[in-house]
Amino acid sequence: MLRQLSVTLVLWATLCGAVAAQTPARPVIQSWGYQLANIDPEKLSASPYDALVIDYSRDGTEAGRFTPAEVQAIKRRPDGTRRVVLAYLSIGEAETYRYYWKRGWENWWIIPNVWSAPSWRSRENGEWRGNYAVRYWDPAWQEIILGKSGYLDRIIDAGFDGVWLDKVDSTFERVASGRDTAQADMIAFVRKIRERGRAANANFLIVPQNGEDLLADGGFRALIDGFGVEDLLYGEGKSGKANTQSSIAKRRGLISLVVAERKPVLAVEYLDATAQIAAARRELQTLGFVPHFADRKLETLRIGDAPPLALAAGETPRDRIVAAAKRGVGLTTLVLLLVSVIFVAVGLLRRKPGP
Repeated sequence: MLRQLSVTLVLWATLCGAVAAQTPARPVIQSWGYQLANIDPEKLSASPYDALVIDYSRDGTEAGRFTPAEVQAIKRRPDGTRRVVLAYLSIGEAETYRYYWKRGWENWWIIPNVWSAPSWRSRENGEWRGNYAVRYWDPAWQEIILGKSGYLDRIIDAGFDGVWLDKVDSTFERVASGRDTAQADMIAFVRKIRERGRAANANFLIVPQNGEDLLADGGFRALIDGFGVEDLLYGEGKSGKANTQSSIAKRRGLISLVVAERKPVLAVEYLDATAQIAAARRELQTLGFVPHFADRKLETLRIGDAPPLALAAGETPRDRIVAAAKRGVGLTTLVLLLVSVIFVAVGLLRRKPGP
């Protein structure tokens, strides 16, 4: 009996060890940064964050693609400790500046291109020109992402720790309207991305941004290692404007399922006013989320919460512009006055005395 118990314990320990070896350790993330344009690897390396979400390229093009050595350098913080670096990957929109895009796929001014556009390409995003919704279930689009030497392979080969999947919420947009399998198609797509990533790196991380309605599906939550959310508290209707309490409550309730599973939730709010930033930080941290504050175009990596020239309490961006204009007018007037005095003085000095 004792011998049988010993054998059972050994087998159990072996099984637990095998499961542990196959299960990636979830990183502890207490701070993070987000930048997609004008990326400087040295500035990223010098930043203090536990995690960074960046593009796989300095400027989004293939020519600007980061090398494995550069990615490894970005992974090291100034004190030598390791940070997580995720590559941005839009799977619900195509971008005209990417390597896969071909000339002739765009619309012709205001005329929809139905002649030479690929089958997966849909309507252009009115807010972000050059971004086109895609029929993400189309095998030809999925081949661009998952195919040999495709978009995901480029990210894996560069050594990123995982992917930050944008436009997962395309399931609820016009492109998928009337499609009964829209959510199931997206979940299956994310599963394929996960499987290919894990085949190359057992610790490859999958972090979707937005699309929190999918979190109600336990199978989807099992595929992801964290969750990213934009504009939870502010900016759904207008940048800087507080969202309705009903909207916040609905989204927060679904995202809390991720927190309950001890997976990090990375929340970004696009705010400049110091009072709003302070209030948002308190609320997000109370919810168990990790906050970051950024400019909406994500052209700079903000260190700390406030931008370099943060707005004072009650000050609006328009107030700042008007004040700057007034200062500019004052300076211009002073310069013109000084130039006039110089011209008059020179004229008097050169004036010839009378006979």
